[in-house]
Amino acid sequence: PPSPATVPAEARAVLTIDLDALRSNWRTVRSRLTHAECAAVIKADAYGLGLEQIAGALVAEGCRTVFVATLDEARRVRIVSPALTIYVLDGLLPGAAASYIGFNLRPCLSSLDEIAEWSAAGAERGERLKAALHIDTGMNRLGLTAHDVETLARAWDTFDGFQCTLVMSHLACADVPGHPMNDAQRTRFDELRAKLPPLPASLANSGGTFLDPAFQYDLVRPGIVLFGGRALEGRPNPMRHVVTLKARILQIRDCAPGATVGYGAAYTCDRPTRLATIACGYADGFLRAISRA
Repeated sequence: PPSPATVPAEARAVLTIDLDALRSNWRTVRSRLTHAECAAVIKADAYGLGLEQIAGALVAEGCRTVFVATLDEARRVRIVSPALTIYVLDGLLPGAAASYIGFNLRPCLSSLDEIAEWSAAGAERGERLKAALHIDTGMNRLGLTAHDVETLARAWDTFDGFQCTLVMSHLACADVPGHPMNDAQRTRFDELRAKLPPLPASLANSGGTFLDPAFQYDLVRPGIVLFGGRALEGRPNPMRHVVTLKARILQIRDCAPGATVGYGAAYTCDRPTRLATIACGYADGFLRAISRA
């Protein structure tokens, strides 16, 4: 963390991002794996922490595969590492295949239309373009339906411009150990991928990496745990904190019992109380509704 001497006098608050802790957290997840590759999910500008810096630290630690949300994020990460395998969770945006191909990116295809368009782009170039297949097993967010998988299986040989490098799904309740949805999704995943040719598989998200090793398959996709988030509800958190926010105290005051505090007089002191006003608030992402919690 920065020492007081290195903090500008005009700084209202300091957000510290500990890249050593990030790398340690990735190693912690990797150490739990019996055979699977440990990838990293760095979507949403690496959870708001700076995509390029986070990607660079993970690559330096040995990470070979990352997942981002958008095409723009993928192109930014490609500049960081020419060799990194980059999957785009948004999938294939209609008509944008050339923008993926030019940066050697792999969309996570969630519909038959996306598969057809990606395969056609590959056939036009005389090559088989790499991508992941995203199967929905109960999240109902993105992914091929069971009917889609069956249709794809019957027409598999017709998509000769497409090479599937990964079949994946996403756990909905992985942060709750013993939740029946976890085993139900794993069973559904196995049933659906069995209809396709043998392919590398991925099911475990952050919470999934801390479940039974049967959830690991060939590749795991930790995200929020890499940044210090808790993987499992009600369990100790083995991850190191990556982000620390410190704000300056602007004023300290003593209030007598009965004094009110904040907008709407949301809080009433029931005893002598010392209050500190810090230089961090609504404009910095702290919701006004918190004062009524």
